[in-house]
Amino acid sequence: MSARPADSPRNAHHPGSGSLEVIVPEDDAAIRWSCHGYPNSLAKWHYHPQIEIHLIREGSGQFMAGDGLTPFEPGHVAMVGPNLPHNWLSDTIPGERLPNRDVLCHVRPQTIRRLFSIFPETAGLERVLRRSQQAIVLSGEAAAAAGELLVSMGEHIPARRVADLISLLSIFDQASAEESRTVVTPDYNPDTAVGAETAINSAIAYISSNLDDASLEQAARAASMSTSTFSRFFKTVAGIGFSDFVCRLRIGRACRLLTTTTMPIARIQRLSGYANASNFNRRFLAETGMTPSRYRKTHSGR
Repeated sequence: MSARPADSPRNAHHPGSGSLEVIVPEDDAAIRWSCHGYPNSLAKWHYHPQIEIHLIREGSGQFMAGDGLTPFEPGHVAMVGPNLPHNWLSDTIPGERLPNRDVLCHVRPQTIRRLFSIFPETAGLERVLRRSQQAIVLSGEAAAAAGELLVSMGEHIPARRVADLISLLSIFDQASAEESRTVVTPDYNPDTAVGAETAINSAIAYISSNLDDASLEQAARAASMSTSTFSRFFKTVAGIGFSDFVCRLRIGRACRLLTTTTMPIARIQRLSGYANASNFNRRFLAETGMTPSRYRKTHSGR
């Protein structure tokens, strides 16, 4: 695929609304398609008025959307509604790059609704837009079909991308309940994220760089807050407590090391930030439903 380089969104500050990503469509097109690697300045906790359809091609980690947090692997496809804060946080070791991680497209919901008014046949897709407010994640054949279409969109002329978009929305609409789920609770209020971008991204950057010994006190310092204020702030905005968030990331790292290396489990335990084997095993079992040794055998055959 001869992919175009990613566009360069600009950050703008609007009084009372915090900083948000301003996405400029290329060539005055209504649909913006792009791709990029990780780490990347575009890969951060943010929000924007466009709907985003997103494919992860490499790496594993945690998908953050509103107050939802769920693991992702290659082939993960999601649709994120307008102004819903989101981020894909890959588990990488220092210096590691994932050059082809992300493929995505953006379109304003108003654009899609105009399509409904012109072509009544597409009016049923309105429910997809409503569900996107809770972030839709596909799996199975639906994810495979959507991912393939999203990649091929990069090779198509703008007119063809309109047809691609309708096909993508149709996949989300027609996916079975087993292959389509939402990750944000119905009562989540996106307004809680307004103005929180800098503090959340500073905390996430600190945690990612110090996962083996991340502390609430240091994360609060990175976010320029007192410990108690930061603890409440993080739970409100991210939808998960600080210690639970760190635990998810640590167990995610352990899962990756168990399936991609032959390291002894004791070493993986230490690299994942657990000095105590029993605590590591208990946390791992709670998150995955398996012991570390069983997980390795099940997922890698080692």
